[in-house]
Amino acid sequence: MNQLIKNENTNESFGDLLRAFRKKNRISQLDLALDIDISSRHLSFVETGKSNPSRNLVLKIADNLKLPFRQRNALLLSAGYAPAFEELPFDGQRMGNVRDALQRLLDNHNPYPAFVVNTGYKILMKNRAYDHFIKFYAGEAALEKYDNAIRLLFAEDGLQPHVKNWPAIAHFLLIRLEEEAASTQNKELTELYHELSQRKEVQIPIDLEMDMNFPVMRLTLEKESTKASFFTTISTLGTPLDLTTQEIRIELLFPSDEVTKALSPLE
Repeated sequence: MNQLIKNENTNESFGDLLRAFRKKNRISQLDLALDIDISSRHLSFVETGKSNPSRNLVLKIADNLKLPFRQRNALLLSAGYAPAFEELPFDGQRMGNVRDALQRLLDNHNPYPAFVVNTGYKILMKNRAYDHFIKFYAGEAALEKYDNAIRLLFAEDGLQPHVKNWPAIAHFLLIRLEEEAASTQNKELTELYHELSQRKEVQIPIDLEMDMNFPVMRLTLEKESTKASFFTTISTLGTPLDLTTQEIRIELLFPSDEVTKALSPLE
């Protein structure tokens, strides 16, 4: 099981966070000390609170552990330093060029659904085909109600009733959510995982057999004899310099069979 470390808004000490991140990366004190060129005694004193780390040392540790920007900020704050990475408003002026590029990607993916989410799966942008897809299978009310892609998929008044082999799909999605919650320590994502993992329908024994004739997991939906089957690619932006940009995910749905390819836009 993945370890869900407490989120960055708690009052955990620097030593507690360092120990948790180090164990998550399966690296010993000695190996970490050697990697960042300090003595293991010094690192031990820092981890136990007997010595205060410099800002530079905190950044060296975070870089060596390859922590996401949000976790690096949390580590700096726990040591008494200001965050190094800004969290820009997605709809702000400085993100304008990024939004323009994302919109071009989404528009070029029509007539197949595509959307942009943050780490917590809040939908930040979407294309025209996404709206048609959701309206057809879940209805316009669900499209307006849910601004979170995972909640929309799990909702009984959303996509869930139309998903084929739903128990197995839900099982694999929860594994993915747990892994992402453990790696990002995003508060919203961690809460979402805990909420969905407590649902009764995901706790019963299920048949996990998947269609092995296709190399990736497919999402197949059916309504009124109209069946559509997709697989998903997830992309990120290269060389991000701020927290917001690092956490952006672009999800593109591609048809996984000839029937879906031949479908007109779902309206």
